[in-house]
Amino acid sequence: MSSQRIAAFVLGAWIMGSLFMIFVATQNFQTADAFANAEAHAVGREMAGRLNQLFFVDWERTELLLGIVFVALAWLGVQRVWLGGISTATLALVAMQHLLVTPRMLSLSQHLDNAAMAGEFGRLHAMYGISEVLKLVLLFALAAILLPAWRGRVRSTVQVQAIDYADHGHIDR
Repeated sequence: MSSQRIAAFVLGAWIMGSLFMIFVATQNFQTADAFANAEAHAVGREMAGRLNQLFFVDWERTELLLGIVFVALAWLGVQRVWLGGISTATLALVAMQHLLVTPRMLSLSQHLDNAAMAGEFGRLHAMYGISEVLKLVLLFALAAILLPAWRGRVRSTVQVQAIDYADHGHIDR
């Protein structure tokens, strides 16, 4: 299997996983918001937040693995400069989220009753959301670079054998 095909598969998994995590996070909070009782609503939102923390930490670890594989394929297998550069930047963004933003958000989430800490948590959460959107833009840019090249390569490998019937004088049936 070619490195471009493997890279396309890894990129597809990365994009789908990212979109799925957005869906999961919003669904967790929408489910908690469905509780009419104020106490149940607060407990539901806290539970949704804790689940999202768990899911996002695990997803970030998976993203780091997918990103490392994709960067290696981009630089060593596919050998396209734009693909390698953008994939490296995307991996760096995920590493920043996982190593800097998420741990701080996790520590602040225990103290959201403190206004200053809640404000910092809000700023970090906004930063995380913006970096998620940027990451998706970069992932789709990678797809735009990788997939046309892959499709063009597939087309160029198909060989058509044409017969010039004018030179043969007749058609064999």
